[in-house]
Formats: sequence, structure tokens, C-alpha cells
Amino acid sequence: MTEDLQGLREKISSIDDRLLELFRERMQVARSIAKTKAGTDKPVYDSAREEELLTWAGSCCIGDDSLRAQNLMRTLMRLSRGAQYDLLRGFDESYELGRVLEGALREPPEVKTAVYQGPLSSYSSQACRLLFPEAEISSARTFADACDLVSDGAADIAVLPLENSTAGTVDDVYDLLIGHHLSIQTSLSLPISHCLMVKPGTRLEDIREVVSHPQALAQCSEAISRYGWQVVESLNTAYAAAHVAASEGADIAAIASSEAASENGLDVLLDNIANTTHNQTRFIAVGRQILITPQADRLSLVLRLPHQSGALASMLALFADRGINLSKIQSRPDPNQPWSYLFYLDADCLAGSEQALSALYQLSREMPYIKLLGWYNEKIETNFRHELLQGGRP
Repeated sequence: MTEDLQGLREKISSIDDRLLELFRERMQVARSIAKTKAGTDKPVYDSAREEELLTWAGSCCIGDDSLRAQNLMRTLMRLSRGAQYDLLRGFDESYELGRVLEGALREPPEVKTAVYQGPLSSYSSQACRLLFPEAEISSARTFADACDLVSDGAADIAVLPLENSTAGTVDDVYDLLIGHHLSIQTSLSLPISHCLMVKPGTRLEDIREVVSHPQALAQCSEAISRYGWQVVESLNTAYAAAHVAASEGADIAAIASSEAASENGLDVLLDNIANTTHNQTRFIAVGRQILITPQADRLSLVLRLPHQSGALASMLALFADRGINLSKIQSRPDPNQPWSYLFYLDADCLAGSEQALSALYQLSREMPYIKLLGWYNEKIETNFRHELLQGGRP
């Protein structure tokens, strides 16, 4: 006769009590180990030692439970390392990222000059004017040109599109952040309303070709497919509108803002042609210095994983261990290492969060490469406009 459910649950509870008692004992020993390593060159993470323990754990069970035992041991070791890192973080004089965090600005610097990519009627221009209404604003032809101006000191800040809610990330911008050693100081999510515009007299049935930035083309892919238009890529949506205005043909249209249509004397044939009515683009303002204000609530990182089984899962679990929500994770090829990938992460955490600081320290000690892209305040356009109207500082 099988045992009743209540009896089995009581048995599980008894086992859990013993497990947790052993867990508390293990964590105490782990902290004692950390104290013995403090001030020495001995790392917390000993891959050879952990592999031995994983092999041993697998041999203690049979069948599928062998792998489960290894997973249990892997989790215990990761949590034990976390406890050790918590103790050692404040005493590690070689912690380079820690010095970067300590040296970050706490108050926004004065922005006298801001640069964006594209003409005045571009979405980047709108975001730039919203974020820095009192700055002297100028335009650059490409994202790289805008970053060059900031790196060279010719501009204080550059406003760049990073990702769209429909079409995803503007990959070039991530590469520029790393290559130019720039830091995200704030970001703004801006509603994007794409229009189809043509030279006066052109009808919808006349259109054979549509030109715009690759992101805008992707965001309007359903309309493009429905009408069977050929696509031509442009550096910017506003550049696309200017291209159509200067063209001699009557079978070409642009996808851009209504502001771009007015600026270039074009007629709007269709409004809001994006695939979704909730189309938004997140713009970032990047500068030469790292800024971490008390209002910062979004942490952006790039890192490279060690080449070993379970590395991605372990890295993600590290954030879960500390109750940190990841709002974004994306992998992209590492240009410096063929067939290797960099992981870009955004985490929701307030500035100075002890759990976030501990996670950063652990990552810095266990990842082959890690770089802080920014710890900043994420703004939403509707709320941000209200803040500006109330006299708040952008």
C-alpha cells in the first residue's frame, strides 16, 4: 500500500530541514575560506577543484539523478562563491571595475553641445531636442561621425537610436560604444509614427520603390510586403525623404516622419504604417564620462562567457540568485574572436544596489571580459514631457 500524500510531504519537509541545516553550515565554511583567501592571490573560483566535485557528485547517484546531483552541486558552489565575493569585494585592490564605479559622476554634467545623426526632421533630432533643449544641437552624417565628435571633445553628448520595439537593436551603435569608449548617460523611449510620403501627384498605385533606414523598413515590413514594393536602404529616414524630393521619378516613396514630409514638400499618402501601433525607439545619450545618478535604474553591460558547458545558464542564474531582473539579453559576434560571441545585458536595478554591485564583482572575476556600458535613468517620452512642463531638469 502506497503512503498517503500528507505522509510523503512530511518526509520531504524533514529532509529539507536537514538539507538547510547543512546548507547553512556550508555557507559558514565558504565564508571562512574567503577570509583565508583575503589579501592573497588565490581566486575564489577554482575551475579544476569544481570539476572534481562535479565528477564526484555525479558518481554518488545513478541514472538521471547523476546529472541532477551535478546540477545541485553546481548551484551550491555558485551560491558559495557569491557569499565569498560579498566578503572580498571591499578589500580587493585589483578590482578595476570597482574603481570605475567609484569614479563615476553623481550629478549630470552641463551639456553645452549635443549631436545627433541625420537632418533636423529625423527622429534622432526630436529625441536630442527633448533630452537637451538648452544645448547647442548639431547634426552628423553617420552614427560614427557623431561618436567621433564626442570622443574628440567637439561635442559633449551624442544621441543615438539603440533599439526599436519592433525591429530590435541597431547593432552598429553597440560597436561604436565599445570602440569609442563612450558611456550611456541617459535614455529616452520615443513613440515612432512612420508615414508613407511621395512627391505631389504620385498615387499609391504608382509606387514601385520605397526608401528608408533599414530599421524603419523592418518596422513597416507588413505594408511593404502587402503592396509588393521594392526597398532601398538609406542612412536615415529624413535622408530618405530628401532623396524622394530630389528624385525625378514618380514611382518612389519614403518612410519617415510627418515632419520630414513637411520639410521636403512631400505629400503623406499613409499615416502610421508600422507593423504595430505601439512602435517605439529607445534613444541613448552617450558621453565620455560614466554618470551614475541616484535616479539611475537601468544597468547595461557587455561580457564574454568562458568557453565551457553551462556558462550561459550559470551567468543568468547569478542575476536570479541576487533577485535582479534582466530586461534584455542579446548575443552578437565578437569581432576580435572568430566564432565567439559577446552578450549584451540590461538589468533593472537602482544605483548603488548592493546586490547589483556584488553581481558586478562576481562577473568581473569569472568572465573573461566585462565592460560597463552605463548605469542610467530610463525615461519614457510621455512622462518625460510632463516632467519638462513641470520645470524638471532633463
